[in-house]
Amino acid sequence: MNTTQVLFDVPIAAGHAATARRLGVFDDNRHRPIHRWYSFVEGYSADLVASALSEFPDAQVILDPFGGSGTTALAAAEHGHDCFFSEVNPYLAWVADVKINKARAAANSDAVADLASLAAALTHGPVPLVDSEHPLIEADRRRCFFPDGVAADALGALQLCEGCRPEIRDLAKLAVATSLIPASNMIRRTDLRKRRSGDPDPAPLLPLISDQLRVFAHDIETAGHTIAGQAVQVGSDARSLPELDPSADLIITSPPYLNGTNYCRNTKLELLALGFIPDESDLADLRLATIAAGINNISKKREDPTTMPEVEEIACRLDEVAYDQRIPAMVRMYFSDMRRVAAAVRRSSRPGATWLLDIGDSRFCGVNVPTHELLAATAALEGWLVESIEPLRTRRSYDGTELTQVLIRMKAV
Repeated sequence: MNTTQVLFDVPIAAGHAATARRLGVFDDNRHRPIHRWYSFVEGYSADLVASALSEFPDAQVILDPFGGSGTTALAAAEHGHDCFFSEVNPYLAWVADVKINKARAAANSDAVADLASLAAALTHGPVPLVDSEHPLIEADRRRCFFPDGVAADALGALQLCEGCRPEIRDLAKLAVATSLIPASNMIRRTDLRKRRSGDPDPAPLLPLISDQLRVFAHDIETAGHTIAGQAVQVGSDARSLPELDPSADLIITSPPYLNGTNYCRNTKLELLALGFIPDESDLADLRLATIAAGINNISKKREDPTTMPEVEEIACRLDEVAYDQRIPAMVRMYFSDMRRVAAAVRRSSRPGATWLLDIGDSRFCGVNVPTHELLAATAALEGWLVESIEPLRTRRSYDGTELTQVLIRMKAV
């Protein structure tokens, strides 16, 4: 198999590639008010959502089964729509709530002045830490995640945030959370890892937090009024979405890429700091709850996958050449999980609903996995008619092979 259509006869659009290539990446959002509060490397552009809402102006119920940090929900809210979403990572689900629901509430209060005052207060120095046994402190002692004293300063700042009035409390905590990695001994280069020679040094924490608070205050003042909708989390597992009433008209999402970023592990410092997990070991439970998109998601605790002939063809080739047998197991489990997602999304959608799914293909041990084609075939088994596969951009695998990121367009039948 390759990246051309081989499983069924659907058009692969070519004319939109030049204009669509930025839709599949988060970069543009880094310059947008409120979207920029959390830089989500796995995300896509808000323009992708805006384009879909413009194309389907009659859509009333928007759904994102892989909500991430809320790009779909925020873009929908800016266009006056509520958005239902599911997200397994509790930190990211909280980020989405803060960016949309808390920011909307803050825009209708005097939050700007309070955020500015808090920013000024943090410039006077660290806040004493009360809980010296906090999970973040314990993890830092074992793993040296931060320069000396930075973890305590971060938790002291979070304690200060807890004393803020409810309208800005979570906004202030998000400013601290998004400053953790830049001030740590870690760096995000797709995956979270220790800084190396040549990487920038950790930045001073408290000035980072103050700067973030000022950005938040500016964005709320200038753009908070544009948030006319709200984000509603309806679950954590996209494989078991509840049936929506009324049903979804438009689904816009990007599932985890096959062997993509481990974005639960990537947010472990934030998860620990904010109390979403009590220990690093709890990441194992999150791995089991996520779609099996990486080899670290493979466990004997998972149910046996439902197989498909097209998937088995690829997985059997990987059985023969893979250096790690978790790779073919991952491929089988990923598409089994995604079939359950397709069924759950169909139950939540009305007949005729449109599903726009952003995804890219993968390559392991010299074997190409046409993820977009296999997902399209999987969805077709669960009541989705594939209308087109539109290229967004090209990428490169580790061996230099060209990979394609696409937008699959499907209709509920």
